[in-house]
Amino acid sequence: MSSQEKSPALQDTVEELASRIYVELVGRGFLRVENAAVIKPPPEALAKLSFELAEAFEREVKEFRSASGPKNVGYDIQMSDMAAWDKK
Repeated sequence: MSSQEKSPALQDTVEELASRIYVELVGRGFLRVENAAVIKPPPEALAKLSFELAEAFEREVKEFRSASGPKNVGYDIQMSDMAAWDKK
């Protein structure tokens, strides 16, 4: 699913998560050398990686939720079955 195909809510979630990942990656890659700040990996590469990680995380969350949801295995309930439950 590309960025253009995502719903606005999912896009906001991915952007928020990517932002958090980016801040964490920059914090871990930041070095102080002789009174100068140096970010070892290029910030652009960290930003791209942040979005890739956020999108992968959202895919896995969706897959996990669908796999752990309720399963309707072999049940065939008809309206007439429910009508029998209504005893007046």
